[in-house]
Amino acid sequence: MGEEVKILITSPLFSGKVLAVFSNNIYLSGQSGEILWVACEDLPMHRRCITASFQPHSLCVGQSFLVHGSCLQIGRAIAIDFDQAEEWEPLKIGPEQARPLGIVNDWVYRIFATISTPDRDAGFSQAIPIISAMADGRGLKGVPLDSLVARAIHPILGIAKACLNEDMVHIAQIGRELIGLGPGLTPSGDDFLGGLLFAAHCLKMVYPREFCWDEEPILDLIDWSRTRTNPISHAILSDLSLGYSPEPLHDIVRSLLNGKDWERAMLSINRLLGIGHTSGWDILAGLLTGMLLVTGKVNRSRGGVRT
Repeated sequence: MGEEVKILITSPLFSGKVLAVFSNNIYLSGQSGEILWVACEDLPMHRRCITASFQPHSLCVGQSFLVHGSCLQIGRAIAIDFDQAEEWEPLKIGPEQARPLGIVNDWVYRIFATISTPDRDAGFSQAIPIISAMADGRGLKGVPLDSLVARAIHPILGIAKACLNEDMVHIAQIGRELIGLGPGLTPSGDDFLGGLLFAAHCLKMVYPREFCWDEEPILDLIDWSRTRTNPISHAILSDLSLGYSPEPLHDIVRSLLNGKDWERAMLSINRLLGIGHTSGWDILAGLLTGMLLVTGKVNRSRGGVRT
């Protein structure tokens, strides 16, 4: 279980309703709106997640759940004993382990080059080559985009430009155009912004001298988004903005910032891309866009020219 789950289930008589049911996970909402989920054992961990073996086919939305002692009872069919559960914590990187920003930037470009042909049917993945071209100062004209990406590409490019200029106020302003954009449990716009804000948070924590900005515009964006997307997506977006992500995203950023273990980074990217129908691609597109904060700072230190 993740740390947020541990906090919730130790609250007196924690209970609520089933919010959504899928073949490999169950989303729950506490009486005060707290979000957590139960996932199959092979899925990535998250601070709001419990991984366990279960059969969700007997559940339906609206059924009750209750934590009693060391047992989570969901409806009448599922009981999960977490008496022997292990608490999951992501491996994080501190300033003392981080490499110079020039090396981090080189790794970002290496990822762009490695995934230069994204999955055209996966959310905002089509935007990745365009973002890469912007980072390199190139133009990509006449790129065919599906209807969702065509609607999103103008704000995405605006956000990418703001990242290159380290303008978090503008990022937060344009980000409102993406909230709730796209189908599914977590819309592509939310996932993209979440990946970007996770990158920004990590950079600020690991490189406090190089990246320092007022958090208020981001906090305002998250608060504004509360009623403009669904509760599950809002909880995940809020977590990402505060530095809490699915396990493979933590691993990707750690590899980027310490410049170690390229193969592990690629394995983590593959695990991330397996999340949801398009969520993994959307989050990755947002992460790479957020890493343009590094590109912009490196380019300015080199006189505007990437070497």
